[in-house]
Amino acid sequence: MNGEVEHIHIFDINTSENKLLLQLYEKVIAGELKTFESLKEYVSKIPDSAVLRKYLFRSFELQRKLYWGFFKDITPKTHPWLWREIVMADKTFRFGGDLKRAMSIPDIYLGLLDIHGYTKYCHDKKRNMSMVVLLDRMIYEDVNAICSEAGVISKRAQGDEILILGASAPDVLKSVLNIIDYFNTQGRSFRNTVLSKKLPGTVLPKFQISAGIAGGQKFTPLVITGDGDISGDIVNTAARLQAKANRISPERNRIMITNHVYQKFLASMKEEKDDFFSRIDFFNIGTVEFKGISLVVYDIIFLPEEVLRLKLRELMDELYLCIEKKLWKTRIFEAALDVASGAVKNLESKECRDTASGRALLIKCNNLLEQIDKTRKIFNSLYYETAIDDFSQIIDEMLELKQIDRIALEYLQLVQYNYKLISESYIKVLDEQVEIRINELYGPKEKSSYLLLKKQQSMYAHIQSATRLKLTNRKNIWHRSTDNALDNLNIKLQSFK
Repeated sequence: MNGEVEHIHIFDINTSENKLLLQLYEKVIAGELKTFESLKEYVSKIPDSAVLRKYLFRSFELQRKLYWGFFKDITPKTHPWLWREIVMADKTFRFGGDLKRAMSIPDIYLGLLDIHGYTKYCHDKKRNMSMVVLLDRMIYEDVNAICSEAGVISKRAQGDEILILGASAPDVLKSVLNIIDYFNTQGRSFRNTVLSKKLPGTVLPKFQISAGIAGGQKFTPLVITGDGDISGDIVNTAARLQAKANRISPERNRIMITNHVYQKFLASMKEEKDDFFSRIDFFNIGTVEFKGISLVVYDIIFLPEEVLRLKLRELMDELYLCIEKKLWKTRIFEAALDVASGAVKNLESKECRDTASGRALLIKCNNLLEQIDKTRKIFNSLYYETAIDDFSQIIDEMLELKQIDRIALEYLQLVQYNYKLISESYIKVLDEQVEIRINELYGPKEKSSYLLLKKQQSMYAHIQSATRLKLTNRKNIWHRSTDNALDNLNIKLQSFK
């Protein structure tokens, strides 16, 4: 016996042989035989034969459709790698087996996708339901076809969310990229083949997609529920990555993956080259905090207009390194200014110059670059608190630029927040030093004016700032203030989900 069923015939209902098949069907439908192991046990006293194997095969097919849920379409022929990872295959009947209901496997990857604008589109088209039906058919049928081609499975979760599960990082990533490509070509075609039968003259809008991909961890549990659904850390992580991608780019395509997925992808590509991935690259966005769990996350660069972001990669890596080494005295500030300058230059170079809005943006970018250079000089002149205030203004202006790199900007905001903490401590020590050394800083007349102004708070703030600048040991005070604040400094992106 080879355990294979090459051809399955539909048996005539009148044949006596078919009574066993009907009996098996009834038992499966009634829920009395939900597992392949129970099927085998039920027919264990019947001699093995080609007919018996056909009955088992057909009954197992029914089991899959009824009780495997998300996994109902998996077979060892259609999804061999996924079958190997999630099914306890039967050694005698290789076409059958049972799902591993709770497991930890390193080679399982989950993508969660969200279609931007789905709800609004359905609301706008409520008087033209054929368009809504067409979009839903694309999500149910076409996405499934795209995923099947890559050897992974898909499931519509809730509303406009799609789950994708596969046994390799490249397969899942390829499916996500193809789905994004499909919805960005307005659902017209996939590899020159029309999938859904569209109504004549119908044109769908382009839909943007945010996605998160998790998996590849040795001890990440995946739970397959009794009805064939999935849960566990891998699902939560993918959902949080997708939420992060959506928050950063609510109107653009974006894919975020964990470091484990990134490493597994690189390893797979070393073993087997795939030209499909020649158009993508990766951008390390550092550590993201997921409700107490910290993960290194990568942003995938796959759109031609985002290639300029790669120029920022080296600057961001330098900033990450400085943060990791806690170089708050000078290097983090300098690295942050480099990132700010790089982000503005990227924006400046990608905008059109022959429009009024393009020229206005160019002027704004040039002004920002001048401000950044000025702030750098102020910081290097030891006027730390002034430089930090100027840095805050730079970030406020960058926030107004819609196309600025949002990940770089998020880090700059965190850097600015932490330097504000240092600055507050620093200014407090400076003021204590001013009080102690007032006689060294001013002559009798100036001291008298200083004390008089101190009583008049509105004018005092100005002279107080000027007096701080007179201190000669500002650098030492800055270093001490930075050291004292280290325990309170933190740079971690939040997932907010």
